[in-house]
Amino acid sequence: MQDKIYIADIYLRLSKEDGDKEESDSIANQRDMILDYLKSMPDIRVNKIRVDDGFSGVDFNRPSFCEMIEDIKAGVVDCVIVKDFSRFGRNYIESGKYIQVLFPRSGIRFIAVTDGYDSAKTQGYTDNIIVPFKNMVNDAYCLDVSLKVRSHLEVKRKKGDFVGAFAVYGYMKDEFNRNKLVIDDFAADVVRDIFIWKLDGLSAFAIAEKLNQSGILSPMEYKRYIGLRFSTSFKVNTSAKWQAKAVSRILTNEVYIGVLEQGKRVTPNYKVRKRVDVPKEDWIRVEEAHEPIIERALFDTVQNLLKLDTRASAKNKNVRPLSGIIVCADCGAAMVHKTNTKNGKRYGYYVCSKHRADTSICSTHIINTEACEKAVLMAMKAHTAAIIDIEKITSMAYRKSNIRKLAARLEAKQEELKRDNALRLSLYESYKDGVILRQDFISFKASYDLKIQDAENAIIVMKKEIEKEVAGKAENFDWIDMFKRYMDSEALERKIVAELIEKVEVYEKGRIEVIFRFLNEFERLSDAAKGVA
Repeated sequence: MQDKIYIADIYLRLSKEDGDKEESDSIANQRDMILDYLKSMPDIRVNKIRVDDGFSGVDFNRPSFCEMIEDIKAGVVDCVIVKDFSRFGRNYIESGKYIQVLFPRSGIRFIAVTDGYDSAKTQGYTDNIIVPFKNMVNDAYCLDVSLKVRSHLEVKRKKGDFVGAFAVYGYMKDEFNRNKLVIDDFAADVVRDIFIWKLDGLSAFAIAEKLNQSGILSPMEYKRYIGLRFSTSFKVNTSAKWQAKAVSRILTNEVYIGVLEQGKRVTPNYKVRKRVDVPKEDWIRVEEAHEPIIERALFDTVQNLLKLDTRASAKNKNVRPLSGIIVCADCGAAMVHKTNTKNGKRYGYYVCSKHRADTSICSTHIINTEACEKAVLMAMKAHTAAIIDIEKITSMAYRKSNIRKLAARLEAKQEELKRDNALRLSLYESYKDGVILRQDFISFKASYDLKIQDAENAIIVMKKEIEKEVAGKAENFDWIDMFKRYMDSEALERKIVAELIEKVEVYEKGRIEVIFRFLNEFERLSDAAKGVA
């Protein structure tokens, strides 16, 4: 009687993600080993060699593996050959289901060459123990590799190393350190424009349109342009355009002020590939991880703008200067902007949104748009003039006062350093005279070394602060410069409102009150002026 001839698919798999060693587990090595083995197996004919290169053994949804299963279902093959059990898969449950249930049920011969397993030559009870054991070992190995990779990535994230596949728009990976972000000059200029345009009053939609009209490539298309193999499921058009959502993501991303936030999405475990969101409080956040593109003051101002009601008219797509900032002084509701035509002339006005919806809720609060904006601008100039007058009185006195305070603190810290150095020296004398044990000496010395190092660092910082004060470069009055910048403005612009004004309250009969930002700083400056006077 002629021996049965088996038609086989050879299955090869490799994945660095599973911790596979490229030299011993390479596709070529697996292929050569199996083909060499088949020289002594005259009862086996090869149908196809199926290869999954770069696919994890935990997930069985692999292209070539699925094709091999289709061959089995179609009756094309009745034998599967792999180098070892781990090449077939590293999921204990799934591997066992195929090797011990589905393959035997379908009459499929399974061979794992280096593991010495051939289902046609099964040894009964022994193989029933060895097969699940080896699958369990492979599964455990994959778990161990997964835990090590996760731990390694977490350490890198906490150090401020960038571990993403692609750098965020505006940055690129450092040529010499792939875990460091460096500024991409071209894209960074676009990011700066986006922030400035937002400050000028443009909506995210208007910014996106402006970028598209200027022919600026969207982040996705830009990645492709510079040669990155980037793909996303969000693309709809043949050539992806700028969208309002992309602009909004840029405007709210702290990466542009040097902050690196990572670990936002993870896979639950090594067997589940679907990524899930992580609560914000569990993100890994590192300040000053890379050079910022946007100054923090500008970023904070834009965040304040985004919190406001910045609905723009469909016609010009620009946000009105006081949008989201002007409110009813009595009920606190937002004042909405409306337009009307009288005697052929079109004019705008603000009206309390609650009164407009229900006249019984709030009394009439209405103010002409042009008159309101002129009044706010005049109030800003008057406030700035007052700030400048106070600054003239207090700036030198304030700086001298700060220098005196810093000098006193510096002297105290230097005395503390001198005392700790003396104590550390006496500690050694005590140890040399046998008063304290060696282990106590080592412990106490380490404590004093730490205190001395902290004191020396503090002294360096204080000296730099004093130098800045003496040179008049301290940052105490940066907020004053913001007001001075707009002193000669002829019209109320959105950027003026965003940077200088907290709120505009409208009372009955068109009376307004402007509440400026930096009130605490202004009050401290006023108190200092009273002290000088």
